[in-house]
Amino acid sequence: MAEGEIWVGSDVGLLHLDKATDDLEAVEPVLIDAPVYCLLSDGKQTLYAGTRKGLFVYEGGKMRHILIDKNVFSQWNEIKGLNIGEDGRLWLATLKGVVALHTASGKLETYAYRNPFYSLTRIGGVLYLGTMNEGIVTFDTQEKAFGKLVDVGCSVISSLSTDGKDLLYVGTDGNGVHFVSVTQRKVVKSFRHETGNDASIRSNSVYSLLVDRDGLLWIGFYQLGVDYTLHNNGLFAAYRYPPYLDTRDMPVRTIAFHQGEKLVGSRDGLYFIDEDRRLFKSFHNLRANMIISSCYFEGKYYIGTYGGGMYVFDPLTLELVDFDAAEGEPFLTGHIFCIRPDADGDLWIGTSSGLYRYRAGKQVAHYTGSNSKLPEGNIYEVFFDSTRKGWICTEKGLCIWDASSESIRTDVFPEGFINEEKVRVVYEDSRHNLYLLPEKGTLFVSDLSMSHFSRFDNELLRGKTLMSVVEDNEGWLWLTTNNGIYRYDKKDRVMPYSLSDGILSPIFINCMPVKDESGGLWFGNSK
Repeated sequence: MAEGEIWVGSDVGLLHLDKATDDLEAVEPVLIDAPVYCLLSDGKQTLYAGTRKGLFVYEGGKMRHILIDKNVFSQWNEIKGLNIGEDGRLWLATLKGVVALHTASGKLETYAYRNPFYSLTRIGGVLYLGTMNEGIVTFDTQEKAFGKLVDVGCSVISSLSTDGKDLLYVGTDGNGVHFVSVTQRKVVKSFRHETGNDASIRSNSVYSLLVDRDGLLWIGFYQLGVDYTLHNNGLFAAYRYPPYLDTRDMPVRTIAFHQGEKLVGSRDGLYFIDEDRRLFKSFHNLRANMIISSCYFEGKYYIGTYGGGMYVFDPLTLELVDFDAAEGEPFLTGHIFCIRPDADGDLWIGTSSGLYRYRAGKQVAHYTGSNSKLPEGNIYEVFFDSTRKGWICTEKGLCIWDASSESIRTDVFPEGFINEEKVRVVYEDSRHNLYLLPEKGTLFVSDLSMSHFSRFDNELLRGKTLMSVVEDNEGWLWLTTNNGIYRYDKKDRVMPYSLSDGILSPIFINCMPVKDESGGLWFGNSK
């Protein structure tokens, strides 16, 4: 209740907790001699109790009894759910149908239904009712009409509650827990028991369900106790720049920062934010709106698309222009997978048509399989390490750019190295160790000279596709995957992070993370 009092409904009547003695004491045991199925506070001083023998109302220290049907044993009097509408009407779910009680006048309205109701919640003018053989039934309180919602894979609805806005929290006896969006009319999230998965709920026989005011999910089972989700600690948050941009639900493929400027490339366009100058610009009518690479270089942003070539964005004029349109392919309709500067000020571009090298805006070289040792196929990544070696990741394996001889080499790898595999990412940490993320398989670790190397296999990462890696200020690595994000101490400790930490989706996509000047980490995610 509002004053912190605790009331309990039980099979033997209504109980109240005496805080002085810590005992549960029966309330009006002679009057309330039937099972109590549901309790509802009006948020003030009134308590409603739905029982097998009608409705009991406790207010001002007095209890009164309301029968829906004069026959005390009628199914109209077996009340399984209670809800108060904004207009003051009290709604009752009974074994015979829906009842509206006008609390001011005491007037009753009954609406019979073919099946019994066992739970009740409300969003706006619609009641949502749980049945034991028909799933979720709706009742429009204006039209006075019954209807159906969505199938949650189980007809036995044991618990119904809501966030009051759009989500229904549905507990089923047989198919776990489901969050249903009533506007989208679909299940948006599910929690089920999975054999062998300790992170799943313990049973699909859910008897009670609560999403509390902190967003924690509590699940009560038949004879198996309670499960709960961890508190959302806000460790991660979706980036927003109100009122112009909210990246929540946006699949982000590339990010590039420079001081107060942020460039965000998604699967459906490009966004530029200058927080210092309060500027925002977006582009959605490119030759291809899937932005897959970006780079800040000498005052401008270079942007690569999937199927639409390459652009240059000037943050001072907010103009977007073609990059080297005179060259034609691949800069007009090709795939631009990576754009990286080297220590000499040259810009390297990995494409679907080979590897390009530009200096002062002019093409210096175009490497292909026919004029160099570059393997055939797409060029996914070029990474320059602290010894100025360029690691070139291609469709058919690795090769090295040797700055001293100005040549691409494939004969420098020792036996057992990862060079013949398709590698997506190469990264150097503060201890000058290299981390190579293959398209398939486990994390590969090497020193710069390739004299010591090994694979890191961990049970949490097994079977996951590694997407990106970045080092935090404490020297730990963060690894994103197609199913979760993990923090790794570079020895044997791996810590998983989940939805309760603020991640909107466990699915990460190929996007190089950014560590900002304050040590904050920025990741591109499918949401």
